[in-house]
Amino acid sequence: MVIDTVTRGGAERVLISLANGLDRERFRVHVITTRDRGDFADELAPHVSVHSLHRTTRWDLAAMRRFAKLTDHLGVQLVHTHSHSAAYFVRLAGALHGRRWRHVMHDHHGPVEGSFALRLADRLLLRHVDYYFAVSDRLARYATESLGVPATRAERLANGVDVGQAPNAERTGEFTIVHLARVAPEKGHDLAIRIATHLAMHLPSFRWLCIGSAEGPYSEVIRDQVRRSGLASQFTFLGERADIPALLRHAHAGVLTSRWEGLPMALLEYMAAALPVVVTDVGDCARVVREAGGGSVLPIDDVDGFAAALLDLAQHPEVAARAGLRNYEHVRVHYGSEAMVLRVSEVYDRLLAGASTGGGTLSA
Repeated sequence: MVIDTVTRGGAERVLISLANGLDRERFRVHVITTRDRGDFADELAPHVSVHSLHRTTRWDLAAMRRFAKLTDHLGVQLVHTHSHSAAYFVRLAGALHGRRWRHVMHDHHGPVEGSFALRLADRLLLRHVDYYFAVSDRLARYATESLGVPATRAERLANGVDVGQAPNAERTGEFTIVHLARVAPEKGHDLAIRIATHLAMHLPSFRWLCIGSAEGPYSEVIRDQVRRSGLASQFTFLGERADIPALLRHAHAGVLTSRWEGLPMALLEYMAAALPVVVTDVGDCARVVREAGGGSVLPIDDVDGFAAALLDLAQHPEVAARAGLRNYEHVRVHYGSEAMVLRVSEVYDRLLAGASTGGGTLSA
């Protein structure tokens, strides 16, 4: 499995679930990061080996050569990429060094709204992949209609999340909103500030926890907007955290203000923690939330609607608790990680059929 680095993010969470969950008797799993290892690589199981190529640019030819040699050494037969940049890297490495792996592309957030150059790169490099997993219907259509991937080699694969016992859906204490997303323009933290400003007019006491990487110029702009909006006492930027489940257990609602998504893992994690949710109508968010019946889906930039939905949850805790339990049950039945791992295993088996003449373990 190839990705740029294993940090806290939706694609990375899926990779970890798959790498840890695949049958050890049938698959020998290696995770190859094209850049550095990443802070969350430690969540990979001991039997999953991690290799880092430390590429310095997108088109690092020396790193591509190291990748080809490494896959030879490991006996890799199938490569499963978890980002577009990693997929480009693998396709070019194979072309330059005469290697042919079975290639599974996992599209977590394709450049549907991105630049023409990225869409062109996708069409040139990804149309001939052996299989295309997309986390949303929209991305599945993008693969078949825009990239030309045959419909028999592409499908929507819902993200899977680890679901434990039902947590206590009745929360106490100050109304706490969790916003699980890195601070980046597409995640809409500027919208979150506007929502919080409106909410504060009717609910002076609440906490808004921003959980995720908060570095770089855009993050500084957002922090400055928080200060100028008089929300410094409500907004807390926690950065990357390893104790996400504990933070979710003590929250009252989960929000996403994204301008585009596929099927965000954050949404499924909220629901698995029995939280009611308020999210923008992007990607497959509306489909999941409406099927579960445990939250509100609003148009992008509907500040008044967001604030009203959060205020309603704060003022009616019993209703919020019931909504959270509906979310939990829906995720438990439809979005458990076991189903995702099983489907990926089935596709691997199909692609690798005939790849090994004897028994033993196939390397992915």
